[in-house]
Amino acid sequence: MTHPNIPKIAYLEKNLLATGQKFVWLYEIEVPTDPPTRYRFVRDPLPVTFRGNEYSPFPIAHSETRSDSKGNLPTITLTVSNVTREIVSVLNAHNGLVAQDVRIILTHDLALPTGHGVWEHDYQIRSTSIDEKAVSATLGDLHIYNAKLPAQRMMRFYCRHQYKDANCGYAVGTAHANYLPTCDKSLDGADGCRVHGISEVLAGLPDLHPERFGGFPGIPEQTTQGGLR
Repeated sequence: MTHPNIPKIAYLEKNLLATGQKFVWLYEIEVPTDPPTRYRFVRDPLPVTFRGNEYSPFPIAHSETRSDSKGNLPTITLTVSNVTREIVSVLNAHNGLVAQDVRIILTHDLALPTGHGVWEHDYQIRSTSIDEKAVSATLGDLHIYNAKLPAQRMMRFYCRHQYKDANCGYAVGTAHANYLPTCDKSLDGADGCRVHGISEVLAGLPDLHPERFGGFPGIPEQTTQGGLR
């Protein structure tokens, strides 16, 4: 059965006993300059263009995904040549690139013009180490110190939405006399959700608030007697 992500022509090439075409590994590494710089490498002797971006030849490779019996998140090791010392200055200037994004893409010679990736995955750098021959970076799906846990908090009278985003929906124009530039994220506060609903009505817009309030007023509240109300 044909793998769903492999272009048919590349799949046929894969099954030939001999072929002049090959699968191609591409690597993207984000560096937190201002603005951010994305380095693009290919594990081949010649540059390639993919999705409008040029990938430069560089000695780079990665290991297979590894996990352990302790329940740690799976990781892989990315190895980059350090013979010319080109990478060291970047690592020294940016905290070893810890927590920076890395994308690994597998494509095929025949799929390069179409921008079709057979497989691609985004990682973050967890740690780096250097010796005279190579830079090794441990990559994982999640950098634990950057994780927001929990991703959502359920609070009784505090809105979890970002003010004026798609979930909030407040859309009174800034030039209108009833425009409110801020929100205190409360339900009944002086600059809260109900007040923004009045602002919408006065501006001639549908009153989305407080129906769009992102808190959960129905959450029980513990009383001083130990019960819930």
